[in-house]
Amino acid sequence: MAQLTKYPREAVADVLAATDIVEILGASLELKPSGAGRFVALCPFHAEKTPSFSVSRDRQMFYCFGCQKSGDALTFLREYEGLSFMEALQRLADRAGIQLPALTERDNREDYQRAQLVEFGKFTARFFAETLHNPLKGGKGRQYLKTRALKAETTKRFGLGYAADGWSNLVDAARAAAFKDGIVELSGLARRGDRGGLYDFFRDRLMFPIRNAGGNPVAFGGRDLGDGPAKYINSPESPVYKKGRVLYGLCEARDAMRREKRVLLVEGYFDLLRCFDEGIEHVVATCGTALTAEQAALIRRYVPEVVVVFDGDAAGVRAAMRGIGILTGAGLTVRALILPDGLDPDDYVKERGGEAFRQLVDEALDFVTFYVRANADRLHLIEGRTDVAKELFITLAGMQDTLRRDEYLKRTARELDLDEWRCAEEFRKFFREHDARPPAKEVTPESAPPVCPQERNFVVLLLHNGALLEKTKGALADVALEPGPLSEVLKALFQGDGADLARRIDTPAAEALYAAAASADIEQVPGNPEILVRENIARLKKKALRAEEARLLAAIREAERANDPDRLKTLLSKKADLNRRIETVAAM
Repeated sequence: MAQLTKYPREAVADVLAATDIVEILGASLELKPSGAGRFVALCPFHAEKTPSFSVSRDRQMFYCFGCQKSGDALTFLREYEGLSFMEALQRLADRAGIQLPALTERDNREDYQRAQLVEFGKFTARFFAETLHNPLKGGKGRQYLKTRALKAETTKRFGLGYAADGWSNLVDAARAAAFKDGIVELSGLARRGDRGGLYDFFRDRLMFPIRNAGGNPVAFGGRDLGDGPAKYINSPESPVYKKGRVLYGLCEARDAMRREKRVLLVEGYFDLLRCFDEGIEHVVATCGTALTAEQAALIRRYVPEVVVVFDGDAAGVRAAMRGIGILTGAGLTVRALILPDGLDPDDYVKERGGEAFRQLVDEALDFVTFYVRANADRLHLIEGRTDVAKELFITLAGMQDTLRRDEYLKRTARELDLDEWRCAEEFRKFFREHDARPPAKEVTPESAPPVCPQERNFVVLLLHNGALLEKTKGALADVALEPGPLSEVLKALFQGDGADLARRIDTPAAEALYAAAASADIEQVPGNPEILVRENIARLKKKALRAEEARLLAAIREAERANDPDRLKTLLSKKADLNRRIETVAAM
């Protein structure tokens, strides 16, 4: 596997040897046994209804037969939770009780900075929390929290804190803790003034740590407690925080999301905290930022359904339909509700209780019915009904599931009292005129390379049959295999089918081939194993000989141009010998 840090290969192998991929993936996916040492699940990287995601405990690999995603526990953490290689390795090392050597800036500047930013985020979260509870410094923050009437367990669980008034409280504490000014500035939690000095970004604000999926504070939100121009502000982006890839509360909500098989999407920090206060924990918040495709893809990894909770008027709902379009485009089922009397979730739950809120959520309408009824004041005119239909067309055009889209089109027509056939025709016309395209595929670090079924089946047989592996190794011992995924996997296999086999494979294409073979069941390989292996050996030999022939012909042409009869005679003799070898292989 390609090394992305300066950690020695042996250290990475030690961590993986102490890791059970089934435990790591089972903490995020619903794995079901499927044969000896194999498990299957719905793929978290693409939408599907039938499980095609396979995990091999014996090989410590995963592979999706649908989208071809593959890898080991490190790969999964990096792609599923958006961690860097170093962060994923550190997570597995901590879990296994293995002490990794400390990185220095000389090893890898980018990884070193990310590690320092993560540590500084942890330090900052502790600093703000300690300030909130400091009898002399945190009184203003504690007094404000009393007005919100949250349980102490909730504020502690989410690590709420206080940034005291003053220009350099955090900067001074960071310097005292030996953090470099460059790291403090890079985090976005301090800015440089006109005279070159650093000053705190957050001052006199109640602080909300924003954690990534791994639970590390990577950014902060702050609620003004004075007379600042903005009630809420968030940290600027940094190397460890991209606001379009993080959802507030996801780290705390994901277990409940898996249990409930849905998530509630709210807007504000206190909306979410109030829900948690009442035991409603399958909730995440956007915190005032527009929903992104990355956030929708992140949600879909955990649940198939979203309930969007609005507290605005119809105009606000119309503006928010873009977010619903992003969610449906990611393959999510979307329902929605508007809370009565203009209340937001915080106020509604506080006034009427968690059970009343749960009931509203359970009764939430599909997004088409919801949107039509939210625009009831426009439906008395034909023009209003057709305008609402066209507004819904924008969302429906992004849906990849055409069967589901057709059903929503029928519902649109019924709810708006329009002719179904005419509604469908107008949608097709809209689709063409607006050059509507399916939504972009889910963003992933890199596209999964395709796997050749013939090569996969060949490797499956070698992994399950030691005699066939030895036969192949002997038959190809003197063959100069052409570079490619199969030859790379074979060379790793020939060195020994041990626990570190996967670590001897470097390229993504070879990793995908090995993962596909390791996750496959030998019963799925058609035909006679002896014949299939013999055919693949012959194919590899033939390919190697053809490549040698091409090189030899090029050398013969060069000798003819150079008018070198002695070299030409030698090369022609080699060509004759090569032809006999090609004929022998062709007869196999």
